Amino acid sequence: MAIDIPLKVKALFRPRLAKRRRPSDLASPPCQHSKKPRDEPAPTPDTAAGDRVSLDLQLSSPFFRDVPIEIRKMIYDLVWRDPYEDAYHSPRGRHIHFQEGRWSNTRCVMYDDDEDLDWIQKNMDRIPSSRAGDMVMWQKRLSSTWGSRHWRCEERIRHERQKSVDQTNFMSMMLVCKRMFPEVVESIFESYQFLFNDIYTAHRFFVYSPSPHVSHIRNLDLTLNLGFHEYAPFITDLPKSRVRELWEALGRISCLHNLRISLDIYDRGPWRKIPEQRVVAQLRDLRVLNNFTLELPPPLPIRVDPPNMHSLDAEEEAPFRVVRRPPLRYWQFMPGEVEHFRWETRTKGQQSHCFITPTREARHIPNPYLIDFF
Repeated sequence: MAIDIPLKVKALFRPRLAKRRRPSDLASPPCQHSKKPRDEPAPTPDTAAGDRVSLDLQLSSPFFRDVPIEIRKMIYDLVWRDPYEDAYHSPRGRHIHFQEGRWSNTRCVMYDDDEDLDWIQKNMDRIPSSRAGDMVMWQKRLSSTWGSRHWRCEERIRHERQKSVDQTNFMSMMLVCKRMFPEVVESIFESYQFLFNDIYTAHRFFVYSPSPHVSHIRNLDLTLNLGFHEYAPFITDLPKSRVRELWEALGRISCLHNLRISLDIYDRGPWRKIPEQRVVAQLRDLRVLNNFTLELPPPLPIRVDPPNMHSLDAEEEAPFRVVRRPPLRYWQFMPGEVEHFRWETRTKGQQSHCFITPTREARHIPNPYLIDFF
């Protein structure tokens, strides 16, 4: 995985600038003869092109000769410590991004309170009584594609942030020597929690151009708010899907300790629903040693079973823990106005239809996406 290189390191790899010459010196005199090149010895096996990039085992180094790999990994783990580990919920959480043709990583600044999936709406409940707070601002956080747990991290990316929090010792350790490089990369993958917040970055990292050390990942967090076209292959039984390819790549990681997958629709609206049974079918084969949590959208107030859109059966045994987001009670149905609403069900004949009713106005907002019925 490529990491941002500090300016000091970039200076080491900067090609030497050619010495500036005067315009009169650019053209050599016609009678000037070049110097005869010195006789160079024939290349030996040690200086052959193929051997110059070979790995030196560093057998004379006490660090590699006398210190076992287990102790070396403990030393690497001490190097990764920084003064901000105790300030956030995930001490070593790193959000991975692929933007504009380059990889970058930023610290996860999620707080312990953000584990409460209803924490944003609880803050919106206090605004009418306290008359302090911006409902539109909280609505943006409620609809964040980074999820209700990492909305602070998204705001840091979109706005100016404290860059010292994101600093790491990754590059300085990887440039020590070739022998140490694979051990350092493996230690990074084993020691940190990798967080992905879009399907493009996750697919590129695990499927399109995976690192040979990706199997060493221990802690992984995926927050995927997908467009409907990403779920369509599961509804129409198409074999090719970026989500399926991602699940297959995760299945090749044999030593995952902690895994959390959050699935949702991109717009995160009140009526959102995904084909849970078909999307989750592959996840049952993943091998996770400790904690495996699957976060899904809230259940709709009525049963909705269009073809191939069945919800996950809560009574069915699964190797993961299912967490449901709380139902929405605030949304921006009109630009610039965030309204509190409630769900209502009306029965007509043998069918029951669900409506959204804003608290302040006597109007009904019908389901625009799905046909709801018992």
